[in-house]
Amino acid sequence: GQWGPKIPVPLIPVAAAVLPQSGRILMFAADKADQMYAEDSSSYDITFSAIYDPFTGSVAPGTVTNHGMFCPGLSLDFQGRPVVTGGMTDNKVSIFDDESDSWISAQNMTMGRGYHAQTTLSDGRIFTIGGSWNGGIGGVDVASKGGEVFDPIGNAWTALPDCPVGPMLTNDSRGEFFADNHAWLFAWKNESVFQAGPSANMNWYGTRGLGDHRAAGVRGADEDSMNGNAIMYDATKGKILTLGGAPSYALSFSTRAAHIITLSDPFEEVEAEAIDSMHDPRAYANSVVLPTGDVFVNGGVSYARQWTDVNSSLTPELWNPVTRRFTKMVRSPTPRNYHSIAILLPDATVLTGGGGLCWRICEDTSANHLDLQVFYPPYLFNSDRGLAQRPVITGTSPSIIELGASLFIFTNEPVAKFALIRYGSVTHSINTDQRRIQLDAVALDRGEGNPTKEWKSQIEVPSDPGIVPPGWWMLFAINDQGVPS
Repeated sequence: GQWGPKIPVPLIPVAAAVLPQSGRILMFAADKADQMYAEDSSSYDITFSAIYDPFTGSVAPGTVTNHGMFCPGLSLDFQGRPVVTGGMTDNKVSIFDDESDSWISAQNMTMGRGYHAQTTLSDGRIFTIGGSWNGGIGGVDVASKGGEVFDPIGNAWTALPDCPVGPMLTNDSRGEFFADNHAWLFAWKNESVFQAGPSANMNWYGTRGLGDHRAAGVRGADEDSMNGNAIMYDATKGKILTLGGAPSYALSFSTRAAHIITLSDPFEEVEAEAIDSMHDPRAYANSVVLPTGDVFVNGGVSYARQWTDVNSSLTPELWNPVTRRFTKMVRSPTPRNYHSIAILLPDATVLTGGGGLCWRICEDTSANHLDLQVFYPPYLFNSDRGLAQRPVITGTSPSIIELGASLFIFTNEPVAKFALIRYGSVTHSINTDQRRIQLDAVALDRGEGNPTKEWKSQIEVPSDPGIVPPGWWMLFAINDQGVPS
């Protein structure tokens, strides 16, 4: 692989989302661009934001008022709009509209939250759970911090009293304040949600009526893995890769652990298998699924400690879903630890950035990284290190497709397979939007009447919205050399 030059931005990108309609990147920090909880509490409801345009290289700064969006829940709705819940302002909800470049206020959550996670369900509603960093502390015997769902069409939140937070608590050394943070959530079939971690215990949640819950066993011999990663790299087969983390949010040693979790039907038995470990232990890292199904793992620390570059894991890794092993990539020039991001761009590269943004008075400002950097994966290069020739998608029919329908794709060369990857959003090592669908292509005749001699292929999109949640997806063509469009 190869790293591009640093791209200065006017803030530390603690959170980011790819805006599907424009391809731009929305980023935001806290009530200051490089610091959280400034001395003046009147600023807590302000968030510094910026938009990066990868096509022009421009960065447009801005601020968001009336919602402190630091440490929130984050996911994209069916229209591709980032929905930001809670955080520093614990019960507020804001939705970003790409067309108007503006924020829309939505109905408040039923309870305040921070450090929670959320995921967009198969029916378009949004589920969230946990979040004792703000808005009060939940627990085993406390109803607060249990599940609730948001209907973006009706602009209404509904509490789910039968979705308790207790079963997913970790045994954090610093108590319940950190025990329900950053859940690894995956929307699944029939409006269900699978919670893969970071607790050693896994759980199923139902979102109909008053909600539902059922224990899903443990992740093999894995311990609590706070600030680790979980990635749905093959949604058709229900495959999830989990990586690293630490037993406690901070002041504990990270692990190299890696597991594959296989889902079947909701509330059914879940298979969890330990696989060969990463080369480096990592907490606060970020992981991104690529069009080929490989997973790029970047950053993190071997000992979980916030707001510092000490103990940084500077060598990224690439996990191969066929060999199920990790390969070291070219060394990163910049530590990307706590409060960093990584996210897939539509050109099949990975955008990384951030790290730092400390609490009030920074002891080590060198850990503040107000920049972005693009990683170019190995599949973009030939063996002589020159750029590989990439297939080009010249058209699709139709451009909007129903679930279970056929899609015709035109390319400039024959391709081996296609992949759909949902547009992503990321904060605090969590990206519940990203998931990959591998689609084997049926090659069709080029057509003698086609003056451009394009290659035509047909794919079938899965019919279950739990596998393919409706919304915006990136479509990639991949040739027989593994090079993506």
